[in-house]
Parts: sequence; structure tokens; C-alpha cells
Amino acid sequence: MAGFGDDRLFAQASERLIQWLISNGASISNKIQLADLRTQGAGRGVVATENINEDEELFRIPRSLIFTAENSSLPSNIREQINDPWLSLIAAMADDQLRESTKWQPYWDVMPEHFDTLMFWSSDELALLQGSAVVAKIGKESADKAFNEHIIPLVGQHNHANKNDLLALCHKMGSTIMASAFDLEAPERERPQEGEEDWEEDDEDSAVMAKGMVPLADMLNADADRNNAKLFYEDEFVAMKAIKAIQPGSEIFNDYGPLPQADVLRRYGYTTQNYAKYDVVEISLDLIRAAVQQQTGLSTAALEERTEYLDGHGILDDGYDIARRENEDGQFPEELCLLLAALLLPPADFDKMKTKDKLPKPDWTPEMQNLMYGILVRRRAMYDFDEPRIEQLTGRPKMAASVVHGEKLVLQEAADAVQAMSAGASNKRKADTFLDEARSLREGSKR
Repeated sequence: MAGFGDDRLFAQASERLIQWLISNGASISNKIQLADLRTQGAGRGVVATENINEDEELFRIPRSLIFTAENSSLPSNIREQINDPWLSLIAAMADDQLRESTKWQPYWDVMPEHFDTLMFWSSDELALLQGSAVVAKIGKESADKAFNEHIIPLVGQHNHANKNDLLALCHKMGSTIMASAFDLEAPERERPQEGEEDWEEDDEDSAVMAKGMVPLADMLNADADRNNAKLFYEDEFVAMKAIKAIQPGSEIFNDYGPLPQADVLRRYGYTTQNYAKYDVVEISLDLIRAAVQQQTGLSTAALEERTEYLDGHGILDDGYDIARRENEDGQFPEELCLLLAALLLPPADFDKMKTKDKLPKPDWTPEMQNLMYGILVRRRAMYDFDEPRIEQLTGRPKMAASVVHGEKLVLQEAADAVQAMSAGASNKRKADTFLDEARSLREGSKR
């Protein structure tokens, strides 16, 4: 537990940030405060001190106070050699941290020193996530490669920094950015005008948007159920506004969007049941191939022909996400259903469909139900069958258990849905339960 001295230093750092922002042109409502929420496991957070109305502005930050590669002191010749928004911001932050003095120091002083994002978990801790596809998405090796190739030679030479220390700093800055950075909308004057290429905020544009650190905005914690504020972009500033009335004493929350717990943990370093409704389980294409060949006896050559055809129609992917029962888009993605329907077609029917350059109807035939159920059994067998009492765990083991439990629930709900479709059918499964079949498959694979 933090002592009085630690509490005082924590509060002083928060106050320095607020005064620094105000002295540099920020506007902050006197109805909010930057609060110490460490006793709630939330670090800092923004809390209402008075009644706040819907649409009321909470604070306004000049664009000049948004830390970007362009706003930083990173030499332009280095910025020009790092043609990636993510890497550019990491390089700029690492460079600024290595300087003896910087105008951004009050901001850096409130940044976290400890991270629970998966990048910093040990191999033993990651083993607690066995079965979850999130482990393969951590990307530590690819990050090391990118840092060593694009950042360390340039920033290290400029600052005469030790290579290993700079690599560790890059990971720290990368995790800070992943947890706190915003994709910045360009000012109106910098967007293409009428007659020029359209400016739209879609996935492709978002991927190349400039990334920036927005002081104070990144102090808001996130909550899918209690989201009550949103960041709005203007030409000269960004503004955080209430999107509903907020009572005194209530915390002010941003929202990450529909992220499953696994991705909240990977990106932000914690889990919460408020994002459990977005949990998914990824079904890999390799698993699907194996299940199809087992059920149909389809040759590898025939399977390749079909997947190549489907790839040409935009159906093929490396994996498909099964969602929770209450997901508004349904539990099973249409692309997955189309894929299974096409792979189950008799050869003559597939050739006929191919000649017409069409796709099959994703009907839930008995064969489709059997195949989907078998896929779910295979996927469930990739998790263990221990059920730890989550409420008795703490720290990273508790986070891992929350993720794994949520994904097991996704699979159980999906299996229940498929079984409900085939209730009373003649092909009723011999195993007593979904778990029995998965456990039997897992134990058989260990022999």
C-alpha cells in the first residue's frame, strides 16, 4: 500500500500536469478533477465534482499540446526516415525521454512505469492463456525487429543511448501508445476539398491516421457500460464533452469500442466483465481444413481448389471469430458459414457453382451443423478443463482466467446453439456433453 509520501508525490504530479496544461492554453472545467483511483486499481482517473450536463465541455486541449512526431523535438531527418505513424511516435517519445530537459516533462511524469500488457508477461504467465488466440497476437519478436531496424540505429546514434536500454524504452513507449494514443483526425483545412480525393474515416484511412498522445484525454479510464464522454476534433483543438448527464462523484469514462477481454488485456493491461459481452473465439483456417477433411474425406488438392476459389470471392481468411450469443451481428460470421457450405458441396455441385461464378447459400443443413459442432469441439479441446475460482485469484493469473473463462463460454454458447438446431435429429451425438467430447479429444491427443 502506498504511504503518505507516495500519495503526496502522486497528487503533486497530477497538479503539475493540470497547471502545465492551463499555462499552455488548455481549458479545463472546474467541475472535474484528476483523481487518485489507485485503491480501485485504476491509477488516475477523471471524476466529476459537480453536476455536468449532456454536451457540456469537460476540457479543451490545443493541438500544439498533442504529442506527435511532428510536434516533438525529434530531428526532421530522422522522422523522414521512419515512414510509419506508429514507429514515428515511438521514436519521438523515446527521443524525448532521453533528453536532459523537455517541455513535456509534466506529462511524462504521470505516465505509468509498470505495465500488465501481454508484451511484459513471462512465458509461465502466458501459459495461463493456453488456448486463446491472443497469445499469437502479442508480436514481441516483430516489434523487436522493427525497433532494431528502424528506430534504434537512428535514435540511438542521435542520443548515444545503449542499444538494450533503448530497446526496453521502445517497448515501454509502444505499450504507452497502445494504451493511450489516439488516431488523430486532421484539421478541416488539411482535408481534401471538394473535387479532390474524398476524405473519409474508414478502416483504411484510420490505419494511416497520425497517432498522437492527448494529455488529460488519456487519463480517462474506459468502460463499455458507463461510457459518458467522447473526444471531439476541431481545427485548433480537441475537446472532451459529456455525452450524457454526469452526477457529482461519478467517474468520467471513455470507451474502447466493442473489444473482447483478450484485446483489452493485450492493449491496455487489464480485464473487466464490462467487455465480456464482446468476447470472441478465433477459429483458424487450418482447424477448419482438418475438420472438413475428417468429415468429408475431401482430398488436399480438392480442398485447395475450393479455398482458392473462395479466396477470389473475398471469403477466405486466416481465422473467423465466433461471438457471444447476444452479439448483434450473430454468433457465426456469414463468411464462415459460406466457407463451410462451399467445402461441404458434393464435387459436381461445386463445379456447377464454380462455372456460374457464384457462392452457395449458407444454409444450416444437418451436414453443416455436424461440421460446425466438430469444429467447436476441436477448438474447445485446445483449452484445459480446470476451472479456477476467479474471485480467489489476483493480478495476472486473475486476468488470464477471466479471458479464458470468457472464451470457453463463447464456445459453450455456440455449441448449445448448434445442438439446438439439430435437436431431435437422427444424427444425435453419442457423447453426453460438448465438454465430454472436447475432453476426450484432448486426452486422446496427449496419448
